[in-house]
Amino acid sequence: MRLTAKSLESLTGIITGDSRKSPYRSGPQLVGFFNDFGESDLYGQGFPSRAQFARAKLDKFNGTDTMKDIVSTAFDFIGEDGFNAENVAYQFNQILSRDGFRLVKKDDYGWMEGDREVRINPRFEVSSIGQSVMAPTSLVAISHEAITEQVRKASQKIESGDYSGAITNAYTLVEHLLKLLLAETATAFKETEGDIRALYKALQPSLNLDPAKLEEPLKPIAGGFQSLIGGLYEMANKGSDRHARRFNPARHHAKLAVNAAFALCDFLVESRDYQKARAANALEKEDAA
Repeated sequence: MRLTAKSLESLTGIITGDSRKSPYRSGPQLVGFFNDFGESDLYGQGFPSRAQFARAKLDKFNGTDTMKDIVSTAFDFIGEDGFNAENVAYQFNQILSRDGFRLVKKDDYGWMEGDREVRINPRFEVSSIGQSVMAPTSLVAISHEAITEQVRKASQKIESGDYSGAITNAYTLVEHLLKLLLAETATAFKETEGDIRALYKALQPSLNLDPAKLEEPLKPIAGGFQSLIGGLYEMANKGSDRHARRFNPARHHAKLAVNAAFALCDFLVESRDYQKARAANALEKEDAA
């Protein structure tokens, strides 16, 4: 694992505690920290500044497999008074992601106590994001199979404890499918538009999903999908990796987002197939006449 200078600089402040976002480590504590990874230093006269010592050690380990363990251990202060390890990890991920890695919160197991989620042995682990981030071209076709594959990838993130990443994937799946459907139906839209509410609104006429034009029994369902779109938008804005996070999503939040995205996308594909079949059938009748 090799980190850039910016990541190393930020990590140095977290390990030493000089950033004031993590617990302070004295000189002897820093020696002990790195000795746990195979070093054999002693603290004494002539010891450099704490920041210099930590940065020199990080430079030495940079590019080795040990660096992943060092990064994970640096964030081993979940639950300590006066510090919010999750927020610090989120901020660090903004830098670390440029190196192709991210911190993912994991635990051994947990349970619900009322509306509070209790997790056992919560910790951060370093994960490669090179193949886990959904690329804009990853949804290569409008099909149930393609959607199921993307939902499977999002579900893998849930199992790995990457709840924010799963929500991001769910949102991205909906966004890309809407854009594919808009392009297929020759509906004008902005390629840079990232608001799925606007994209869905633009698509509604093409798939006959405007609640105002539907028969009465279908209106509540169509309206429900509008609410679902809005809810997924808000959840992604506040609990995913797309923007600065305002709350830390739990497992059931991520599962809700992924399941909602799957239900919506599956319905959109069914609606698209139905409209195509209906148009083809009408064309055949015209030719026969």
